[in-house]
Amino acid sequence: MELGIDVFVKKYLSKFRGLQIGLVTNATGVNSDLRRNIDLFLENGLKVVKLFGPEHGVFGTAPDGEKLSDFIDPKYGIPVYSLYGEKLRPTEDMLKGIDVLVYDIQDVGLRFYTYIYTMIYCMEECAKYGVRFVVLDRPDPLSCKIEGPVVKKEFESFVGGYGLALRYGMTPGELAKYVNAAFRIGADLCVIEMEDYEPSLFYDEAGLLWNTPSPNLPSLEHTILYEGFCLLEGVNVSVGRGTVHPFKYIGAPWIDSERFYREIKKLSPAGVVFRERVFLPAAFKLQNKPCYGLEFFVTDRREIKPLHLAVDVISTLRRIHPYDFRWDSYFHGDNERYHFDLLIGDDFYRKAIEDGALSKDFEQIWESESEQFENIIGKFRIY
Repeated sequence: MELGIDVFVKKYLSKFRGLQIGLVTNATGVNSDLRRNIDLFLENGLKVVKLFGPEHGVFGTAPDGEKLSDFIDPKYGIPVYSLYGEKLRPTEDMLKGIDVLVYDIQDVGLRFYTYIYTMIYCMEECAKYGVRFVVLDRPDPLSCKIEGPVVKKEFESFVGGYGLALRYGMTPGELAKYVNAAFRIGADLCVIEMEDYEPSLFYDEAGLLWNTPSPNLPSLEHTILYEGFCLLEGVNVSVGRGTVHPFKYIGAPWIDSERFYREIKKLSPAGVVFRERVFLPAAFKLQNKPCYGLEFFVTDRREIKPLHLAVDVISTLRRIHPYDFRWDSYFHGDNERYHFDLLIGDDFYRKAIEDGALSKDFEQIWESESEQFENIIGKFRIY
């Protein structure tokens, strides 16, 4: 298969020569031979005048949630504007002098991953100021499968919006087409499509090397678990940030790991095995505190249900540790809402879990909302 950047260089260079180009990208912006997009643009005579970086920055090295400042690229002397700092959107001044804004970032296919909102916000601002917007398409690493609840309007935030299912099963190009039409953004949008892409495949099955999209997703296995375990960032446990296995470790100083293991074992979750694990986060939540919990291993990526597993983990921890468990609300700077509600897209689930619900109690809702979402976005599919 060929990525959007490969097709762009092969077929579209002549259409962009002479234009002033802005490039929204990070360390994932490479072609199939792992060459950086900006290097390819400049050596082929394109004029890149401004760079824009999402969360984690253009180099993909900044910690989760860290606000970033603008700077000058040390190699090319090009201004680099942060879209995860004082501003989440490019301003009129940032877009001044740009003919076309190109977006080229690898996504992970999950609603709470912030890169997609950077893309959408850029598209909205380009529509406002008459700048053409181009998406160089890339795979959805979790395949085209749709899963989970749809975010409700009153729970929209920078970790959930635009009516998306939790696992939305679209490429960035398909997502851009959907949002542009469904929300009447009116952007002059062009998607440079991939060639020979099979959407039912996971990322590695497409023959691609995993190019770490952010510091805490070092492999596809971690990303598969992230679909569910990101929800645990809404409770007072460590998800393994600050260790070598973020989203594979779940623990806290107050957890009885032996009992935790036994209770999850009774539920017989599919496609995953786990063991007791003690770990010490070197950063983030519960930094330098011994955490007792579990380590998870994906044994069947098509059978595992990460969302179900995460809800059952939360419900179990609340039941066996009622005096220690609590919901957190501090994350991503939002101090007025439960972060769990923003991540899952509704407060219904938190309230149901407080009444003892497990994931099986939500299956029909998730299946119905996933089906409805598929019906809505079907006409925007490219592949």
